[in-house]
Amino acid sequence: MKPSYLELDYPVVRACLQGKKYAWDEFVDRFMDLVLHVVEHTAELKRKRLSEEEKVELCEAIFRSFRYNDYQLLREFAFNSSVSAYLTVFARRLAVAFLSEE
Repeated sequence: MKPSYLELDYPVVRACLQGKKYAWDEFVDRFMDLVLHVVEHTAELKRKRLSEEEKVELCEAIFRSFRYNDYQLLREFAFNSSVSAYLTVFARRLAVAFLSEE
């Protein structure tokens, strides 16, 4: 039987919070496609055209926000939903804020 996303995702978040070596790289690798999809979809809904460089910059800013203040956003994650759902909400909020500034 395949492990569920929860069984795979929760340990990555916990490892980041515990400061384990390579945990952040694993977190970014695991969720980069999701964050990129959110950025692209949000830009499409806002009718904004983003260059590849702008997409990368926005994804980097979103990931930086999760590391900010000793992983505050990750520490606030209650582990009662999927990590993907939690990231999607925050990534969308940050993308909307960024796209509204332009």
